[in-house]
Amino acid sequence: MARQRGGRNILDSGMSLGGWVVIAASVGICAAIYLAQKNASADEAAFWSLRGPPCPPLEETRYQRAWGTAQVTRYEGASFEYRVGHMMCTRRPGEPGSGGPYPVCQFTGPVFLGVETGGRRSYFAPPSRYAARVAILNGQARCVLIPRFKMNARR
Repeated sequence: MARQRGGRNILDSGMSLGGWVVIAASVGICAAIYLAQKNASADEAAFWSLRGPPCPPLEETRYQRAWGTAQVTRYEGASFEYRVGHMMCTRRPGEPGSGGPYPVCQFTGPVFLGVETGGRRSYFAPPSRYAARVAILNGQARCVLIPRFKMNARR
């Protein structure tokens, strides 16, 4: 027979206390996971942000005369051309006024960029000291200059 204390079974009160401890630990773990995901999302948004000075535009004739063969990549209905460096792209969730989710690509040292979307072509000439990020917002290419990639840079 279980010992009783104040009309309650001691084993029952111990089990209910254990249950509350498990619930509290579960809530704490879920909160930690949520906060980690929220911080990761904020870091990702900052990494792919379109903050920065605009890329200098380039005339089509000058782009066509540029040295080297353009590397062409099609992504999310747009065509991206670059002559030097590397490229990586992602699809970002829509921000207010952006028209929904949009593609954004980053170029490490593009020299010249050509972007075609919706039958419209845009050309840019980022200076040699910069990398560039290009997004397609509301059917138009938007290019911004960003600092060059460094091996010790944190994403």
